[in-house]
Amino acid sequence: MRFAKLQGSGNDFVVIDNRDGKVEEFLMSLSLDIKEFVKRVCAFHTGVGADGLILIENPDNPENHFKWQFFNSDGSVAEMCGNGSRCAVRFAFDEGIVGKEVRFETLAGIIKAYVLDGGKRIKVQLTPPKDYREVSLSLDAQSIKGYFINTGVPHFVAVVNDLEKIDVKKLGRAIRFHPEFQPKGTNVNFIEREGEDAIRIRTYERGVEGETLACGTGATASAIVAYKNGIVSKKPVRVLTKGGEVLAIDFDNEFKEVFLEGGVVRVFDGFLRRELFEC
Repeated sequence: MRFAKLQGSGNDFVVIDNRDGKVEEFLMSLSLDIKEFVKRVCAFHTGVGADGLILIENPDNPENHFKWQFFNSDGSVAEMCGNGSRCAVRFAFDEGIVGKEVRFETLAGIIKAYVLDGGKRIKVQLTPPKDYREVSLSLDAQSIKGYFINTGVPHFVAVVNDLEKIDVKKLGRAIRFHPEFQPKGTNVNFIEREGEDAIRIRTYERGVEGETLACGTGATASAIVAYKNGIVSKKPVRVLTKGGEVLAIDFDNEFKEVFLEGGVVRVFDGFLRRELFEC
């Protein structure tokens, strides 16, 4: 089965064109469920290795260009993924499925996107953020103050003074599973001011269950929190990711139109062999 691996700001994804339903046929022939399929493909060392897997499918509404199914590396479904959406659009553009202006269907709603620089940069318009609130959490040995916001998926954002001293895996996991955010949990972001229009970020991603090099919806959530609280005063907000890439987040004053822009690389194409799933 043919696939492509793409990465946006260090977030990497396996993308498969499933408009002909070949994935379902493949799974039936192996008596394998989709969750196990995703876990095996995304496994580092034994599979392709990726933060998530994306299926490009026919849209429910013909006015849209495609529909996606997005899976985290643990096989769970996510409503939205900012960097994943940029990679999906680049793949669809490369394959001739879309032109330079794109509309596609996600569980979070219809996403609009724009192909820039021949596909090397992708700009997506995310759904308007919701559920913004200040949150104080009690953990085992400390309390932490932050902000909750949903930018397609749930995010907790904490402002810190020294980003490098944060144990992202330990503290991120404690917040991700905190009773405040159950039953679905939350993604967790730690940010530090870098300038009047810039922040640095580290993210613990739900579904990956660890720190990732970048997170598009997390960068968006963090930029909005930083702007609303005067941590930055200019926009677009530049978000410096763990992977070294810079994401640009722009929005109107009412946060009804929110844009995420950054580079995308098509790393390689390949074929999934049956033996990966038969062992």
